[in-house]
Amino acid sequence: MNKLLIICGPTATGKTALAAVLAKQFNGELVSADSRQVYRGMDIVTGKDRPNVPVWLYDVVAPDEEFSVSRWVKLANSAIFDIATRGKLPIIVGGTGLYINALIHPFETIDIPPNKALRTKLQTLTVAELQKMVKRSDMNNSDWNNPRRLIRKIEIARSKVVIGKPARQYDYLVIGLTAPIPVLYKRIDDRFKKRVRQGMKEEIKILLKKYGKELSSMSAIGLNEHAYARRQLTWFKKQKGIHRFDVTDLEHQNRVAAIVAAWYTTATYVPED
Repeated sequence: MNKLLIICGPTATGKTALAAVLAKQFNGELVSADSRQVYRGMDIVTGKDRPNVPVWLYDVVAPDEEFSVSRWVKLANSAIFDIATRGKLPIIVGGTGLYINALIHPFETIDIPPNKALRTKLQTLTVAELQKMVKRSDMNNSDWNNPRRLIRKIEIARSKVVIGKPARQYDYLVIGLTAPIPVLYKRIDDRFKKRVRQGMKEEIKILLKKYGKELSSMSAIGLNEHAYARRQLTWFKKQKGIHRFDVTDLEHQNRVAAIVAAWYTTATYVPED
């Protein structure tokens, strides 16, 4: 079973920098798990760090192209296979928890494609009307009141795609970086100032002129990074199996490296069929 290292956590915790250090130490390459960094031309505004190690899944599509969790998972699996077959360690790094979760815990409906005609029709309905069309089952309160989640559930129910559950493919280790809210806010604000100096405003003007502001990809522009970080913190706190490290601990990189080394050098038992 292939080894797969995952570095996750909220924005501004130094995930890519740590992943790059580990890549050099353990002969690895990075695979970005960031739903905003897949778009070409959105370099400064999405904070595409380019360390001195290979990074996969930057600049995958243009901002006016559709992109989905399913497509990311397929591309990520392809990248992981390429990296592993060359004897290197694939390292997933990013803050889009849905992407990471779909990769290591593939859900049955991931390959059901969007139905544009159905979505257009359903988007005219109220939340209450959408709720009448689905069974709540295990939907939490947030999803139950989210029109996008409701529409997707209806879309899945009406799909004729045969559903099959994929098998787990990786022996993975998940490292989660975190920090107290005040520290995150300070890091986010400092990074914003740096991006402005790098030309973020000019990049945004070019993007808006070429693509307009109605595309879903443009949500990365003007994003409330503080609120975004809080949502990410909430998401990752709910996830199990994460080795968590506070980046305010000056020894956190050494602690992470020690855990990765122990895992990386341990053989994984794979039972015979």
